[in-house]
Order: sequence, then structure tokens, then C-alpha cells
Amino acid sequence: MAERDERLLRGLYDLKNLFGDKWTAAILVALRGGPLRRVEILSTVNLYSIDENWSDKRAVLQDSILARALKKMRQQGVIIRESNQATFPPEVTYSLSPEVTAALDLAEPLLCWAEENSTLLARAQALGRQSANTAGPGEVSAIGAHKTFPAQGRRPFRAEGSVG
Repeated sequence: MAERDERLLRGLYDLKNLFGDKWTAAILVALRGGPLRRVEILSTVNLYSIDENWSDKRAVLQDSILARALKKMRQQGVIIRESNQATFPPEVTYSLSPEVTAALDLAEPLLCWAEENSTLLARAQALGRQSANTAGPGEVSAIGAHKTFPAQGRRPFRAEGSVG
């Protein structure tokens, strides 16, 4: 593998590991407007239409899942947790790290690409819906003129948003 290809592959997997959990993107978008308390993050994220195009169910973020996600994101350095000791009980807020703020700004051209290639993304969403609803391991699915072969032995999707 060429060094350039290996660098690209490693970089894509690094980004997936950092930003690929189910709820990470929604939490980042919620925090993009500034620091929020956990309850504010929860209510904001639950207003979003997450998974609307990917499944028939509306995803709801539970407080326990949010707590785990925030802890992981804090440990990764994605978000910053601040506690105001001047209040009782101490008010805890979360905000984006400067590096993640910069990454979100750099994502804008990629979003333009996604808008220009909406047909490709719609096909991937349709495949994801169909695979989740009908195809079992090893079954052959067809979407339009495209046949797909789901990977055998793949672990099932876990609702808490962990990347497997």
C-alpha cells in the first residue's frame, strides 16, 4: 500500500473512531452554539430528527446514554467539562474543545460535497434501512439495480452508539 493511501486510510479510521459514535455528531452540533448543561444537551439533541432517513423509528437519547457519551468525549478531549463552584450545587457545563471547533469548520466543504451527491447518500440510506429491516446475515438484498451482500458475522447494531 502506498504511503499516501495508508495515511488516508488511517486518517479516515481515526476520524470515524473520534466522531463515529451514534450520538457524537448530534452532541457536537448542540454544543456548537456554546456551553450547555447536560439537561440542555439532552433536550436539544432530542429535538433533532436523528435517524429519520435511516430507519422507521425516531431515535431518542436517554440520560444514561448521554452521561456515558459525555464521559467518553471528555476523556477523548473532544469536549471540555467546566464546573462553576460559585453556585450550589455546582453548575456543570460542557463545551467543544478548540480542536473540535476547528474540525467542524473544516467540515463545511465536505457538507457541500454531500449536498451535491445527495443521490449517493440516499442510496446508502436506503441500503441501511433495507439491511436493518429485512436482510439477515448472508442474505442477498437488491436496491434498484444494485445487489448487496451483507457481511456475515457482523455484530448487531448497539443502540448506545458504540462503534464496533
